[in-house]
Amino acid sequence: MRRKLFLAFIAFVSTSLISAQTEDVITGLNNPTGIVFNGNELFISEYGGGVISKIDITDNPPTALLVISGLSGPNGSVMIGDELYFAEHNGNKISKINITDPAPIAVDVVTGLNGPQFLALDGNILYISEFYGNKISKIDITDDTPIAIDVITGLNGPDGLAFRGNDLYFAERSESKISKIDVTDNTPIATDVIIGLDSPIGIAFYANELFIAEFTENKISKINVADNTPIATDVVTGLDGPAHLVFNDNVLYISEHIGNKISKFSIPLSINDINAKEKITVFPNPVNTIVNVQTNLEIQKLEIYDLSGRKIATYFGKHRIYNISHLDKGIYILKIYDETSFIIKRIIKK
Repeated sequence: MRRKLFLAFIAFVSTSLISAQTEDVITGLNNPTGIVFNGNELFISEYGGGVISKIDITDNPPTALLVISGLSGPNGSVMIGDELYFAEHNGNKISKINITDPAPIAVDVVTGLNGPQFLALDGNILYISEFYGNKISKIDITDDTPIAIDVITGLNGPDGLAFRGNDLYFAERSESKISKIDVTDNTPIATDVIIGLDSPIGIAFYANELFIAEFTENKISKINVADNTPIATDVVTGLDGPAHLVFNDNVLYISEHIGNKISKFSIPLSINDINAKEKITVFPNPVNTIVNVQTNLEIQKLEIYDLSGRKIATYFGKHRIYNISHLDKGIYILKIYDETSFIIKRIIKK
């Protein structure tokens, strides 16, 4: 009996320590789902209220400001320059707004979808999980009138999406698993990554680790996708309907759909994050047109930000040469990801 009580006490303490890592960012929302950053501003899709709001995470405490209302089940979103693309789940469409407009108006991007949930961007191609259509589709956002093209069908409740290289990882909520496809394949075939989860919805990468919102289990778990047979380990428990995840540096932000709030917790920096600066050189600097990245690391992605924190461009793949002739003169921040970490470099565009 004493042994059982002791084990129960240890389990309680362990759970409390895990949950204590979380911190409320803002409460009093209305079924928040999709969240995405633009600099210090976090844009929040409030599914129940039919609105998108935003907060400045540098404010203490942050206050939710209305961006646009009158939407039909706003869900997953991505930021592309000054435009916020978002799924309207109940409206069966993808819409967009220009966030620089004082009173933005939603513009239809593509209609006729079937329960769109989450979005993921790869270059000009926007991938869409269609929950009720049991498929993932895509559109080219540079087309004047984008048309949704099926990428893979025959899924079972696809939800959250996340890229790692050419692999698109996705949660199949109704199958309680994470799967992936190679989007460069002409006819992609889904491969199971891990099964036996509990209603996985949002997913997000931090280096090799994929963080997973397990909705009905009220927790965040993670797997290392570099493992041949990944095993899920609990990261944070005691949440209230976690739906979507997004990283801002090493801080993970969580939309708690049932808890009507956004919470966060920090991932400890690895030794790779600290030492990586010694393994990479960016030149020339200042630069006119072409910036070179010299490193022995395997670059997975490069992001460019202006000094306000606004993301200007994202490049996927193991490139070493980047054309930035389209940028205005000024100072920019490069965020360079390898397989296990990311580093920050500053460049001057002449």
